[in-house]
Amino acid sequence: MATQLIADAVYTIIEMILVLIVPGLILGIVVAVIQGATSIQEQTLTFLPRMLLTLLMVVFAGHWLVRTLLTWFDNLKFMIPGVFG
Repeated sequence: MATQLIADAVYTIIEMILVLIVPGLILGIVVAVIQGATSIQEQTLTFLPRMLLTLLMVVFAGHWLVRTLLTWFDNLKFMIPGVFG
């Protein structure tokens, strides 16, 4: 049961992080291709859009992130007696 608890925690963390990281990664690749095509090598051109997209993902996916975390903690609440008791 303890391994199931750890596996659920790792899966939940990966799921939540991917929601925030993957859109920024895709945007970063698109901006890098545009920078390579135009020979513009400005660092803020990659940083600022990725930061804004990550912020927007937190705003739009925040409710889902909190609900997922609360669901995991509810499951944890019911699994603790089986693990320690």
